[in-house]
Amino acid sequence: MEQGAVECEKANLRDYAALLYWQAQRRPQKQALIVDGRAFTYAELWRRVAGMAAMALGVRGDVLVAADTFVDQLTAFLALQAVRVRPILLHHGLSAEEVQSILKENGLQGIWHCSREGAPFFEPSGLAERMHEEPDVLGVLSSGSTGTPKVLYRTYRSWAGFFPVQDEVFHVRESTVLFLQGSLSFTGNTNTLLSVLYEGGTVVTSALLRCHLWEALLRRHAVDCIYLVPSKLQLLGQALKEPVATVRTIFTGSQLLTPAMLRRLKTVFPQAEILLYYGASELNYITYAICDDPDRDSRNLGRPFPGIAVEIGADGLIYVTTPYHISGVTMPFSVKDTGAINARGELIFGGRRAAWINKGGFKISTLRLELILKAVPGVEDAAVLPVREDCRGDGAAAFLVAARGASPAEIRRAVRRSLLPVEVPDRIVFLPALPLNDRGKVDRHQLERALEQARSHEKRKMQNGLTRAGEAHIIKPSTQATSDAKDMAAEDTSYREEHDG
Repeated sequence: MEQGAVECEKANLRDYAALLYWQAQRRPQKQALIVDGRAFTYAELWRRVAGMAAMALGVRGDVLVAADTFVDQLTAFLALQAVRVRPILLHHGLSAEEVQSILKENGLQGIWHCSREGAPFFEPSGLAERMHEEPDVLGVLSSGSTGTPKVLYRTYRSWAGFFPVQDEVFHVRESTVLFLQGSLSFTGNTNTLLSVLYEGGTVVTSALLRCHLWEALLRRHAVDCIYLVPSKLQLLGQALKEPVATVRTIFTGSQLLTPAMLRRLKTVFPQAEILLYYGASELNYITYAICDDPDRDSRNLGRPFPGIAVEIGADGLIYVTTPYHISGVTMPFSVKDTGAINARGELIFGGRRAAWINKGGFKISTLRLELILKAVPGVEDAAVLPVREDCRGDGAAAFLVAARGASPAEIRRAVRRSLLPVEVPDRIVFLPALPLNDRGKVDRHQLERALEQARSHEKRKMQNGLTRAGEAHIIKPSTQATSDAKDMAAEDTSYREEHDG
């Protein structure tokens, strides 16, 4: 079959279960997925999907998927599509109450459970199935940062129609061996995995947040492409002691790349082209930049992908026009990010509008603060949240990770020297590591809990006359607030040697 006919056939499949079946017929013995020490050929993966699909006969509508493992997430995601059910992968760590709120507020028909013990089973909600105006095949959860996560629905073509474009940019092809890590409820992971399956390549992953295991997988399977969010790339780059020469492409998004991070990545992946993209769950890939110069503007997210239009509205928001978006939205569309377009047509990111702080009429970008704080000597990582203090109004809270041997007092002084007086954070909290959620992003909720813990600590000390309001604190997070990054630092020997203490 000619290449054009092949692409046309793949582009017009009904769903991703059909895509896997299509590939399994053409390359049954090729490895599709490697999870730590377990490999699955395309034929084996299809047999798992078909087996679970047989168990799901009779299930209808829009269904949450609660799965403990990566393999079960993927199998259920495809198996439910095979029986014409629209799967929605749940984030890990949600409480039973949060899950029930998602079910009820989005009118979903139930939960498909896949646990390590026992057979999969369906828990119906009793809610009536609703009609879809578009041929939707899957749903994804919004971030839920302002309430119960909303389900965003997608057609097959809203992702698959763009795979030929993004795969060309990211150098994903049939021969690709790509490493990614984390939950498939993160749409970046799901989209990337499906794009590799679309080409007939191989995906390598690990169930564990251990950099020395990731390195072993990279070397053992001659991985040539990596997709990780910047927070995980930073940890991997710090852990590697020797370069990995097989990696030719690294693409990343959802967070920015600092100059220090780029220098480290170029040292340990000397043959890799590093690409930073801008995208959104509601849309798709929007712009990308090739990061050749470590000293480039970290906020520069490059030019639009082919076929995508980007403009800045009179309100300062980024508006995107693309045919590859979730169902039910009209173009142009904005996810409420701010930005500007420079003379070269490149998008300069300004951060979420909700992340700007109005401090006595002075507008402060938390994104800009984070980039400056990450460049302060002795600071290994940083995050900034807008906060509202009863007695002070709008302000900023900075969460800093100090490098080994760095003095918090010296860091505080350096922070004051690096910022305008009005920009100096009202609260500074030192953490052993920034907390990450199961998608690899900084967990704002855990940061808020850490801030409350610091406030309580400050209040007790002020009552004893031992501190001043807003002074920095070093706190030990509770068990609940302990992040994946801290677990990695504590248990990964290669990482601990450089960063303990």
